[in-house]
Amino acid sequence: MSVLAFALFATSALAAFVAWRIRRAATVPGSGAFYCLMLAVGAWCATSGFHGVVDSLDAKLLWAKIQYGAIASVPPLWFLFAAEYGDVTWAAQYRAKAALWIVPVLTMLAAWTNSWHGALWPSVTLDAAGVAVYGHGWWFWVAAAYNYVLVLVGAALFIRALRNTPPPFRSQWMALIAAALVPLAGNAAYISGLTVPGLDPTPIAFTVSGLLFIRALHRDRLFELIPVARDTVIEGLSDAVIVLDASRRVLDMNAAARAIAGHPAHWAGKPVGSLIPVLRDVSLDVVSDWSTTLTYERRGDVRFFDVRVIRVRTRRGRAAASVMVLRDISEQLKAEAERAALAARVQEQQKRESLSVLAGGLAHDFNNLLTGIVGNADLLSLHIPPSSDMGHSVGAILLGAQRAADLVDKMLAYAGERHGSIERVDLHALVGDMVDLMRASAARHCTLDYEGQSAVLEADATQIRQVVMNLIINAADVVNERGRIVVKVGIEHLNGQQLGAVECADDAVPADYGFVEVEDNGPGMDSATIARIFQPFFTTKPTGHGLGLAAVQGIVHGHRGALRVRSAVGTGSTFRVWFPLAPAIPEGAPPPPQSAQSRTSAPLRTR
Repeated sequence: MSVLAFALFATSALAAFVAWRIRRAATVPGSGAFYCLMLAVGAWCATSGFHGVVDSLDAKLLWAKIQYGAIASVPPLWFLFAAEYGDVTWAAQYRAKAALWIVPVLTMLAAWTNSWHGALWPSVTLDAAGVAVYGHGWWFWVAAAYNYVLVLVGAALFIRALRNTPPPFRSQWMALIAAALVPLAGNAAYISGLTVPGLDPTPIAFTVSGLLFIRALHRDRLFELIPVARDTVIEGLSDAVIVLDASRRVLDMNAAARAIAGHPAHWAGKPVGSLIPVLRDVSLDVVSDWSTTLTYERRGDVRFFDVRVIRVRTRRGRAAASVMVLRDISEQLKAEAERAALAARVQEQQKRESLSVLAGGLAHDFNNLLTGIVGNADLLSLHIPPSSDMGHSVGAILLGAQRAADLVDKMLAYAGERHGSIERVDLHALVGDMVDLMRASAARHCTLDYEGQSAVLEADATQIRQVVMNLIINAADVVNERGRIVVKVGIEHLNGQQLGAVECADDAVPADYGFVEVEDNGPGMDSATIARIFQPFFTTKPTGHGLGLAAVQGIVHGHRGALRVRSAVGTGSTFRVWFPLAPAIPEGAPPPPQSAQSRTSAPLRTR
């Protein structure tokens, strides 16, 4: 075996080793094409070795035809490897890949049918040393030109990617480019006739390529650490990145920034304020750790952005450009607001529970004291003659005790302790009676209207009356002589989202509810007042004790209902409370007693 043939077989083995070495990197971009490329190179070198070993012309022609299968495959495989490794998107299309193989397939067919047309080898002769000398036909030059274009374009793709590659990875690209250009130079020397006639140094040059590949595999970790171009990283960022010149004109912007600007067709060179108006007044003369939060509204969508500006300077320290980074923090702010609201609700619930325990304890102790006061006052009244002046004093004691008992009842209601019997109550009938009573007393100076429909509850009728009375009295106290109060009763289904948006619905569950709504056209309340109206002893009245709405909240909580307040300064106030409906009565069962007879209609009644 000649030294040349041995070198060719050794190069073939080297190519096979490189292919085996990268077989584990099947998921890395370009690894499949590179694996096939190394196999094709190995086949080229092996067939060249057999071509040099055999003696007869017919045997050499047979190996030359087999050899052309590998020769024609190497350039397109090299191009595919360069395109995939360099992330060239258009080369990944199926049609582009199929088009690459048209000329190689025709070259293989031309090699096997050359005896008919001679387009590849017009003549083949053996010289005195037994070396086959091939003449070059017209198709040979077509195939050679095509192969050179593929190899050079692949190298150009690597060179282009090299410019945007981080410095630690540049040795990978340089090794790949050198590994492609060395065989190309050997083949160019063969075609131009600068080598010994009949000797093609291209397969031998692949020995150098194989050594370069092995170096890149072991030293530069080829197919283990895959470089990603900086422009690809920036384009894929979820944060918006905008590069500006000293005149605030846009030099570059990634996909996220273009989305914020509404995907403009032309943006290069335009002022950033014309594309994203909220950035018009953002200063560029800032330090690197400076940031600000901006609100941007576009087509009804309000977003919040954390904006940072980074100055890009030349090696001499002069400002070359500014990089503006916008991070969408809308969801973060929303989550923080929800956490703050939840913490406030938890804190309010804990405070209400603490006050409930305090109010319940005080009410029970105070009630025990009142029992002794009333009992002793009754005994004293039995021993006083009717004509005695002390009777008025005893009456004052009993009247004060009764008023104190009313306060005790409100404190117990706020604590959620229900007293009395739970029965089926027609909310429409009960509220209608209360409206008739209040129209003649607390609401004599204004208009009190009522409309409703039947809604049967299982509740403490006395406490429901207390809720309605407190709401109507509060509304009557804030309206003037031309004021109007509207009371409504109805049935409404509340889901989880609606229950989460009301002021009081701790134990309520999604279901059908009967509601009472009291609406007035008074002066209304600001948000600070609304936040405190249910606190015990808070009042806006000169003579109020601040337990009315606290008792309403306690009664609603005790009935596992819900409560909502809607008010603003100058627009009046609307209070709506919901109570769970009573379960339906099975057919044939006798109707249970009700605290008020159901009304057959729901008229609008006025004073």
